[in-house]
Amino acid sequence: MSDSPRQEVHAELSRDLNLFHVTSMGLGMMIGAGVFIGIGMCMGQVGPGGLMLTFVLNGLIALFSAMSFAELASAIPRAGGTYNFARIGFGRPAAFLAGWTEWLAAAAAGAFYAIVLATYTQDFLSQMFDWVPAVPSDHTPWTVRGLALAAAGAFIYINFRGSKETGKLGAIFTVAQMIFVIGIGVVGVVKFFIEPSRIENFQPFLGDGNWWSLLGTMGIIYVAFEGFEVIAQAGDETIDPKRTIPKAILYSVCIVTLTYVLVAFGTIVGISHNNPELAGVPVWKWIGDEGALGFGRAVSQIIPGGIGGILVTLAVLFSATSALNATIYSATRSSYALGRDRMLPASFGKIHPKTKTPYVALSATAVIMLLLVLVLDPKAGSATASMMFLLLFLLVNLCVIRIRRQMGDELQYGFLMPLFPLFPILAIILQPGMAGGIFHESTTA
Repeated sequence: MSDSPRQEVHAELSRDLNLFHVTSMGLGMMIGAGVFIGIGMCMGQVGPGGLMLTFVLNGLIALFSAMSFAELASAIPRAGGTYNFARIGFGRPAAFLAGWTEWLAAAAAGAFYAIVLATYTQDFLSQMFDWVPAVPSDHTPWTVRGLALAAAGAFIYINFRGSKETGKLGAIFTVAQMIFVIGIGVVGVVKFFIEPSRIENFQPFLGDGNWWSLLGTMGIIYVAFEGFEVIAQAGDETIDPKRTIPKAILYSVCIVTLTYVLVAFGTIVGISHNNPELAGVPVWKWIGDEGALGFGRAVSQIIPGGIGGILVTLAVLFSATSALNATIYSATRSSYALGRDRMLPASFGKIHPKTKTPYVALSATAVIMLLLVLVLDPKAGSATASMMFLLLFLLVNLCVIRIRRQMGDELQYGFLMPLFPLFPILAIILQPGMAGGIFHESTTA
C-alpha cells in the first residue's frame, strides 16, 4: 500500500491564511481559559512561587518542542501535523497511532474548553442575576453541560463554513482575549509598584506543596501551552507555509509564555495581604481554595466594583471560544489526513465542494467532542489532553532527529533549529517526567 495520498479526492483545501491568522490560531488555542482555571488549581497545590515556576518551566519545555515542530512543518507543510512527521520518520504504524492520538487529544482539549466557557458563563449569570444552576451531576451542573454543548455546536458550524471564516473569527477573538488578559496582568503589576510590600504574597514560596507537586502541576497545566501544534496543521491552507508556519509557531510560544508570567505575577501581587475579604488567610491560599474559579475571584479583588468580574468573564469567554475554535480545526485536520491517506475510511478525506472543508472528518470530530462534553470534568479533561499531547510531542522530537539525520539533504527547510539536536533531546528527557506527574494528579488521564 502506498504512503502517498490517493488521487480520487479532487477538491483541495483553500489557501487563505496568512502569518497573522495562523499565529492567532496558535495563541487562541494556548490562551484558551486553561490558564484561568489552572491559576486556581496550581496555586492551591504549589503556592505562588510554584505557580510562577510552572509557567516559566512549561514555556521553556514548550519552546523545545516548538522548534521541532517549526523545523518539520517548514519542510513538510501539509495538513496532518504530527501524523505526517511520524509517517515520514517511522512509517505507517507510528503515523496511524500519532494521527489517532492527535485527533483525540484535540477533541478532548476542545471539550475541556467548552466546559470552561460554560462554567464561567454560568458563574457570571449566577452573580449578576442570582441564577441558581441545575442539580450537579459528577460535580458539573447540567446547565454547564448544556451551555458547553451549545458552544461546541456553534463553533463546529463555523468550522464547516471554511478556513477563511475560521481564521478571521479566531483572529478577532484572540486580539480581544489578549487585550483583556494583558490588561488584568498590568493592573496587578501597577498595584505592586505602588505597594512593594505585596512581594510578601510569595511566602511561602511553594505553599503547602513540594517539588514533586510542581511536576504534577506542570503536567496538568501544560494544556495551556498546547496550541502551537495546530499551526502545523495549516500547511495546506497557509500562504507561503515554509516561511510563515515556523515564524507563527515560535512567535506564539514566546508571546504566550510572557503573557502567562505577567498574568500570574499580577494575580499574586494584585491583592493586598491586608484585604479584609481574605479574613487573615494568605493570598495564595485564598485563591487556591477557590479552585477553578480562583482566578476570577482574585480579579474581582484586584479590580473591585464589579468591573473585575466582568473583565475576567469576558477574558475567559474570548479565550475559551478562541481555543474551542482552534481545537475543532486541529482535530478535524488530523482525521482528514488519516482519511486522505486511507488510514481511516476514504470518506474522511472528502472536501465539501462549496465550503472547501473536510466535512466528514468534521462530523466525526463533532461526535467525539460532544460526547466528551457530556462526560468529562475540567481537571480530568485538562489532564487527559495534556497527557496525550506530551506523548505526541515526545514522538515529534524523535521524528525531527531521525528525519534530519536520514533525509536532511532531500528536504527543503524553511527553518533549521540552532544547536541541533540539543533541544529535542532535552524535551525527550523532560516530557516523560511531566507525564508521570499528571498520573500522580489524575489517574483518569
